[in-house]
Amino acid sequence: MTAERTRTLELLWGGGERPTRGPKPALSVEKIVRAAIELADAEGVEALSMQRVAAAVGKTTMSLYRYVSGKDQLIELMVDYAAEEEPPKPAGEDWRAEVAVWVRAVWEFHLRHPWMLRIRMNGPPSGPRQLAWMEAGMRAISGLGLTGAEMIWAMTFLDGAVRELARISLDMAEAQREAGITGLQADADFAAGLRKYLDPERFPMLAATIAEGTFDPGTEESGILPDLEFGVQRLLDGLEAYARRRRP
Repeated sequence: MTAERTRTLELLWGGGERPTRGPKPALSVEKIVRAAIELADAEGVEALSMQRVAAAVGKTTMSLYRYVSGKDQLIELMVDYAAEEEPPKPAGEDWRAEVAVWVRAVWEFHLRHPWMLRIRMNGPPSGPRQLAWMEAGMRAISGLGLTGAEMIWAMTFLDGAVRELARISLDMAEAQREAGITGLQADADFAAGLRKYLDPERFPMLAATIAEGTFDPGTEESGILPDLEFGVQRLLDGLEAYARRRRP
């Protein structure tokens, strides 16, 4: 393990603050990270720089480097600190309902911190806050009799699906804002375009689906959530069937 990686893990797990004698310093890793998250939430990760964060905490840019090595390490800390909200606790419901609550909470988390969808993921989560969310998801499916590895694979897949669909949803919403239209208007335009150009002989499945009114806009904007909810339930169907086949 590199010295940089060791230092990052120390910071993630709370053992990396450099102790100093005398009064408590006015600056800390936590203060720097929280200021960076506020900046990214407000303006996007593209606006993030060590200079901007330093200005937000009222310090010089060079003073930040006493606490974090640079922007890359800062972003990794931001990803974990942003996940500090408590993951859903079991509500005494069935395991499928618990997974659905977990999925919706992850979805809402990404909508609160959209910059998370714009950064490159360099590896699996390794900080305590993100791992608490993984633990909560594994706990929800722990009664199925899956192995530890299988539970991690299932929750990683679910998290990836939520993340990608949240990114698509935000991209679509941004495009609609730029075009000056609502989600309902975008749905109507999409359905009208398909009806006009889809050749039933070439696209029989899509044409039949259009004829059913599947893409007709409703009275409320549903966005991409129905896609997510359908996919999650079918994945849970598969997990349940897989676990049932393995029982003696």
